[in-house]
Amino acid sequence: MVHSRSLNPIALCLVAILSLVAPASAVEGAKTGSPPTGSRTVSPASAKATRSTTTGVKPRSRRRHARRQPAFTLPQVTRFGIPRLNVKAAYVVDATNNRVLFQKNPERAFPIASLTKMMTLLVFFRTDPQFDRVVEIVPEDVRNSSRSHIRAREEITVRDLLHAAIMSSDNVATKALVRTCGAPRDEFVRRMNALADSLGLPGAHFVEPTGLSELNVATAASCATILRTAASNPAIGAIMQKQTYTFASNRKLHRLVNTNRLLHSKWRITGGKTGFISQAGYCLATLVEAPSGTEVTAVLLGAPSNRMRFAEARRLLDWTFRYGLKPNAVSTEND
Repeated sequence: MVHSRSLNPIALCLVAILSLVAPASAVEGAKTGSPPTGSRTVSPASAKATRSTTTGVKPRSRRRHARRQPAFTLPQVTRFGIPRLNVKAAYVVDATNNRVLFQKNPERAFPIASLTKMMTLLVFFRTDPQFDRVVEIVPEDVRNSSRSHIRAREEITVRDLLHAAIMSSDNVATKALVRTCGAPRDEFVRRMNALADSLGLPGAHFVEPTGLSELNVATAASCATILRTAASNPAIGAIMQKQTYTFASNRKLHRLVNTNRLLHSKWRITGGKTGFISQAGYCLATLVEAPSGTEVTAVLLGAPSNRMRFAEARRLLDWTFRYGLKPNAVSTEND
């Protein structure tokens, strides 16, 4: 330390001036953003790296990964703008004038699974059924009948069995109806084939009434005719339009849900039937009424899954009501 007593007046003045100049330069450096003389410049990135190295934590990358956007693809169509459907056969016809709107393998016969039940019901209604009659389910009805909630020794009315056969495609209910209708099974099947001949259904042939056999075959065009004929029966048509139905047997309560998911769509469904066995794939026949009153019959055979069956049906119906009803619409998909 310098004692003021040992300095002359001139030295004292110099010390005072220097003490005033130093703070001013530091303040000026703060104002301009430049470091004071003799200080070290450290960038923010370097400072962050130094802190990270000191703490042992790796610096977090600022790079953000771009969120993947779902791939956008247009529906598959032919060069004429017609949907290219992932089914074995398809057929759409204007029910008011029988004009074909769409077809894919329409005259080729395929297994039709439980679409067979529509023909079964047409023959059954020709036996003068009594709807309030109670039928007891026997073990033979249940044996080899696929999935069903109906069990042996249940007592169920004909009316309730009809709902189960149509809405849930129940094979136990179908077998019980045929067994108790008054015609032997072989005779019943013979009548099914005779009715197919009288309706002019080429390619249609039946060997049993449930659709469990892959030998029950028909074309998509024939299935459209069978559906229109079945839905024209007031009792069958009314059941086809129900989404749910509840009934009680002598043993338990049953709640049925219609397997035709198009009943929950934007269209008015006036009839329909689904079917599936592994040899047939997923099948659908449905009647749809447009707001204009036009009714179309649509059939799809051999879809690869239940979801695809209804997805392709919606695509086909969308195309039908937007473009297919136009007079000059091209309506054939070739394999």
